[in-house]
Amino acid sequence: MDKNHYIVDEKSAHIVRKIFELAKSGKLPTEIAKEMTKDNAVLPSEVVGNVHTRNQSEIKRGWNRNTVVRILRNETYLGRVRNGMLKKISYKSKKVLISDRQDWIVVDNMHEPLVDEETFSIVQELIASRTRVRTKKYEWLLKGIIECEECGKKLSILVHPHKTSDKITTYLRCNTYAGATSQKLCTPHSSNLEQVTDIVIKQIKKRCKDFIIEEEYCKTGWSLTSKINSRKNIINNEIALLKKQLNDWNQKIDKIYDDKVSSLITEEDFKRLYMKFIENRDATQKSIEELEMSNNEKEKVVDVIKIVKNFLKMKEITRTMLVQLVDKVTINEQKEITIYYKFKLLNMKAIKNNEEEIANQNIC
Repeated sequence: MDKNHYIVDEKSAHIVRKIFELAKSGKLPTEIAKEMTKDNAVLPSEVVGNVHTRNQSEIKRGWNRNTVVRILRNETYLGRVRNGMLKKISYKSKKVLISDRQDWIVVDNMHEPLVDEETFSIVQELIASRTRVRTKKYEWLLKGIIECEECGKKLSILVHPHKTSDKITTYLRCNTYAGATSQKLCTPHSSNLEQVTDIVIKQIKKRCKDFIIEEEYCKTGWSLTSKINSRKNIINNEIALLKKQLNDWNQKIDKIYDDKVSSLITEEDFKRLYMKFIENRDATQKSIEELEMSNNEKEKVVDVIKIVKNFLKMKEITRTMLVQLVDKVTINEQKEITIYYKFKLLNMKAIKNNEEEIANQNIC
């Protein structure tokens, strides 16, 4: 691109033209993506040079339906430039909003078009004829929490209405599989959402009950609060001692520097002592940071107990309550479920318990 105009990249222009021709001939975006992948066509992300922002698994994905649709809907390939699509709330805020389409500034003939108006129009009509408008937005308890164990991507849902009744059945599906089915980068992980949700809630409730029992058991010997306070005092004493040592190391560094300036020690001795003191100082600083972090974790224990007890009291589990306890839930190809909690105390036995219990669960 020069200062005022886009310049066509002939190395990738033929890819865009081919995509439009295939779409015009009636090919579906999924079929076009499959053909682009087969031809090893360069991905748009590689053309604009943002491959470094993707992880390795994303780079391997290649072409998919969404990438093709974005290209087919892009008016830039008609030689148009659109401005004013975004607007700031105020000059004090960095937040931007999408402007109304009628407020966009569209300028034609700003650069060489890659497709003609007729082809572009036909393709838009074909896309519109296949586009279904979602009339209902589904909210579900595990949305954004449950992931595919194999590829690490989120699971989405597929809703299947019954032919003979108004009932629907909802299934989980791996997003990697859904985005590039033909490439077989992952498997569907199709599982009945209602059954999976029931199993997850039962496992969480059992872990919470076990945790409360463990906490009550601790009280029979020495209260958990007393243990926390005692441990906190010990850690604070260790931190105070280390901070004194840290101050001593800084003073030694200052002194040898003064000695070097005064020619009381050689340059060689200064470098040797300086490196040794710096190493000890950094190690002391790291120990202080680790102890302070440990202290903060101890302070969270009481909050964990409160959150767990509140969870067990709830008759109906809400998503808000769930995300306070759970970091993520994974399900693998064998439909085994693992729950990862946000607190170390809950994770201590949770994974092992999950593995033992899920062996006896059947998910359709």
